[in-house]
Amino acid sequence: MKLDKKVEWDSSMSVGEKNIDAQHKKLIGQINRLIDVISSLSVEIGHVHQSGQFLYDYIKEHFAYEEKYMEEHNFPGLEKHKEIHQDFIQFYKNFKAELKEEMSSGDFSSVEVEKILEKIKKYLMDWFVNHIKGMDQEYAEYIRAH
Repeated sequence: MKLDKKVEWDSSMSVGEKNIDAQHKKLIGQINRLIDVISSLSVEIGHVHQSGQFLYDYIKEHFAYEEKYMEEHNFPGLEKHKEIHQDFIQFYKNFKAELKEEMSSGDFSSVEVEKILEKIKKYLMDWFVNHIKGMDQEYAEYIRAH
């Protein structure tokens, strides 16, 4: 089942820190871009590489900034949050390994590209719903209260 509904930013998603909100908006933009790519008839390997590069950049930039922000505000759930970030990093590593394996299989076609993009999109949608709208709101509420 394809997830064709796009994600739209609204103020309820804000964690109250402009840089983190901007980073989350970038993730939403990438999810929506993947929806467009998968919905089109011209899925290309370049889109897979772009998605991989985005995830790598997102991991480096966002997780470090967010964890530092939580540490600066003495958020008691920081270690749990770091574990969730590690799960995302593991997803990224698995994605890269799967992509490399598929590309070297000799049977790599647009069908495989679409499957991989669909998997990335589903994971990012789940991440968005469960992490940004759930776990990130925990530290945002804590910081607003203290």
